[in-house]
Amino acid sequence: MTKPHLDLRGALQDVAPQQDGRRTALIAGAVNRLGEALLNRLLVEYRHVWVLTSKPLLSSTSRCDEIQLTGEPLDHAGLAAIRLPQIDDVYCHVGEHGLANQRDAGLHAVRHEDIVPIAQAAARAGARQFCLIEAMAPSAQMSRHLPLAAGETGRQLALLPFERVAHVHPTVFRTPPTGQGWLARFHAAYLAQFAYMLPRSATPLTSPRIAEACVRLMQAPASGNQVIDMRDLRGVLGLD
Repeated sequence: MTKPHLDLRGALQDVAPQQDGRRTALIAGAVNRLGEALLNRLLVEYRHVWVLTSKPLLSSTSRCDEIQLTGEPLDHAGLAAIRLPQIDDVYCHVGEHGLANQRDAGLHAVRHEDIVPIAQAAARAGARQFCLIEAMAPSAQMSRHLPLAAGETGRQLALLPFERVAHVHPTVFRTPPTGQGWLARFHAAYLAQFAYMLPRSATPLTSPRIAEACVRLMQAPASGNQVIDMRDLRGVLGLD
């Protein structure tokens, strides 16, 4: 039986290690089309990339390695015991398996409860930056407001010794503060989503564009905790 093959399109230009001073990255949750696009982007922009997997994988580039943690869902005790390589930036994508062509076989899907254990393991390995990418259905954001990172997960991430934590919401528009009331938040979110869905009203944020914007954000000088919404990503890409 052959091993699952990880199709890493767009990441075929290797650079001699002694000439490559770029940072290294780890990606957890490289599943569905956004995870695939993010992984492909990392392989272009970073010197070396590690992928959290549950099975051995084959890759088409020498700049990609796997970190195996068997079993699905993610084993938190195993993650705490594993020794991660020294990495600079961590990309944690929360999402379900989604591709019908079985590319996701062997890749861990990250759930919300996996975020902090992954971040803790990365912090122990000396990671400097943590990027959490968490999409939300338009219907789900109507009764919520940003900053979403102000919850318990955001608090725990802020306590870890990262230089920077970015909580990216690629499908969410920032809504008014809670003091303006639920109706005002619903109204703002509804109008923002409606305008975005109008034909030719805005350049759509495809998975490759979201991946590009996330990497640009993490490679730009910054520190502290950030909450990034759809408008911020569009601004990074110059689409507004």
